[in-house]
Amino acid sequence: MSPYILWPLSFLLALVLFSLAVFIHELGHFLAARLLGMRADVFSVGFGPALWKKTIRGTEIRLSAIPFGGYVSLPQLDPEGMQGIQGDHGAPLPPAAPWKRVVVAFAGPFGNLLLALVCAAAIAWLAPPEATGASTTVGYVEDGSSGAKAGFLRGDRITAVNGNAVRSWSDFLVESYLGGGTNATVSVSVEREGRPLTLTATLDTRLQPEEEIYVIGGLLPGPLDLGVGDIVPGSPADKAGLRRGDVILTVDGAPFVRFEQLTARPDPAAPVALTVRAFADPEGEPRALTLTPEALPALPGEENPPPRIGVTLGMFGQGRFQWMAERGVWAQLRADAMSVIRVLEALCAPKTEGEAGRAASGLGGPIMIFGLFVQVVQTGLWASLGFLRLICVNLALLNLLPLPVLDGGHILFALYAIIRRKEAPARLVNILTNVFVWLLIALFLILIYRDSMRMIVPFFQNLIAG
Repeated sequence: MSPYILWPLSFLLALVLFSLAVFIHELGHFLAARLLGMRADVFSVGFGPALWKKTIRGTEIRLSAIPFGGYVSLPQLDPEGMQGIQGDHGAPLPPAAPWKRVVVAFAGPFGNLLLALVCAAAIAWLAPPEATGASTTVGYVEDGSSGAKAGFLRGDRITAVNGNAVRSWSDFLVESYLGGGTNATVSVSVEREGRPLTLTATLDTRLQPEEEIYVIGGLLPGPLDLGVGDIVPGSPADKAGLRRGDVILTVDGAPFVRFEQLTARPDPAAPVALTVRAFADPEGEPRALTLTPEALPALPGEENPPPRIGVTLGMFGQGRFQWMAERGVWAQLRADAMSVIRVLEALCAPKTEGEAGRAASGLGGPIMIFGLFVQVVQTGLWASLGFLRLICVNLALLNLLPLPVLDGGHILFALYAIIRRKEAPARLVNILTNVFVWLLIALFLILIYRDSMRMIVPFFQNLIAG
């Protein structure tokens, strides 16, 4: 598909799915409020100025100019604290019964969880087997890297970092990053041929050049096959019938685990014995080949090149997004929830010095989330549903935090009224609400700025340079 069509279409699909996650949240509030007889002044699809509106059964239904999610105005949920935020759409009303406010406040996150459950069920029951799968197996270890110096071997299964269990490669990266910055060491528990052992590794590789996010260098996730990338026409590899994607099983009788087995041989001109199979046919019969390296055209910047067989080396595997690690319905939801809880734990109850700061610096805002969504929808239906499920679980759990303005804050104030048999002081509620409104606005602006520095600025720099 032409990029002139692909990117606008991806943007549109991501916008629809992203908005659906917010819309279903507000729909939960709206339906619960109407069911319990509470007044709903406005139900808006989108934000900003209304492009179209109509009043139906006392509720103004809007289609607004900014098509991201929506909102519902419920003056009885918190008449004092929320009037300035939601707007005054009529005479002030006394708050609804506390138990009703609990139900209505919880209904939004519950709507997100229902949508997440639908996505998880669709993936579990309908997605092809290759769409999901968790792996912490090391697929490749680069010679001389910090991973190699720590003693990692191809086939090691990573089970924990600094005592924190990991279930996917993404968990491994997150725990390594939370462990510290450059030159910091982390303790990694691995299982090798059924035996547990502990390795100490140094963090030295940035995930992004502009960010202080470090990981153990030289490790790639598996399962990963090493084999033939491009082939030089007329080379020994071409004459022997090697094809792009062929997996190299052995080199001179030894299992092929490092590129250096072909690129740094003691005698580059000596014949090399290979056992190969087609990547597309893992059950196919291996082929035994013997190739004699020849002098081939030099690569750019190369002087006096050694004899070669004429292949570039490639890696072949089925990479999966972190949110596609699990298959079972509840396993998917649990993994999503634990990813949120782990970040909140690092922020509020850090296990190591500096962990809270590292967790905060790794947070992404709406621009980064939406930008990632645009890329994800290009990979297919199942990864998109998985990402929508992840967003819904995040929205549900974060909105249940007991902070004013959030749904958890409304629940907290309602529970106070139930336990104390009187409402929380209106002045206190109003002050707390306004303080947290400004804190959330400040956080929102900071995240937008950071997302812009991470994504938008580099994009235009590359566009100008290109």
